[in-house]
Amino acid sequence: MTLGVILFHGLLTAQSLSYTLSWLAIPVVDITIQTTQTDTSIHGVYHARTRPWFEKLYPVDNRYDIWAARPSGSPLRYEKHIVERSRDVHFSAQYDEDGQRVVYANGLERPWQPGMHTLFSALLWVQQHPWEENERQDLLVEVEGVVWQVTTRCTQVIPSTGELGARAEVLVRFEGQEYGEPVLSRTDMVTYMLPGKGHELKFGLDLDRHQILWVTFGSIPFQVRAELNPIP
Repeated sequence: MTLGVILFHGLLTAQSLSYTLSWLAIPVVDITIQTTQTDTSIHGVYHARTRPWFEKLYPVDNRYDIWAARPSGSPLRYEKHIVERSRDVHFSAQYDEDGQRVVYANGLERPWQPGMHTLFSALLWVQQHPWEENERQDLLVEVEGVVWQVTTRCTQVIPSTGELGARAEVLVRFEGQEYGEPVLSRTDMVTYMLPGKGHELKFGLDLDRHQILWVTFGSIPFQVRAELNPIP
């Protein structure tokens, strides 16, 4: 279901989309992405839950919240609630761009560079950015204490036709670690798996609606693919 309504003064739009994540072409996880925008900020909620039959192998019920400034996309706050197997973990981080520091829920602090992203603020930025064909953007992406060099490149833009909006394909690649040490001894599967030298995410985007249509990670035959469910 997509929402696009004026809610109250200062709140612009809210959107909720559902996805099916498949592994080996088998649906295993249900995902929702919700975004709420005001004139100064955007709040993204990413919720992933394994399907009942797959919970016997690896149960997951994880929620990630990211608040970012508009229009820069700079992260303001990050929270996650992780339920994986027997683990039930809450974690958060507060980002102070003016003070150039990030403060984590466990009391650790690290320096913060203006313009940097977190893992989830970068995903939100990719979704919202007005991509042009062959455009490249280089990012520094912090993942729970470790800062990665990440390249993003728009490989194709398809102009709008009829009822279909303009679409783009974007490649996101983790080139390598810049600096930093993990602030957690253990983390969740998503935060552990996505970053890695040479790891790539490929996105299909609706540029007009700022929607992720699909995203892939990894290589065939073990590729993971999340695809937008039909909107009534």
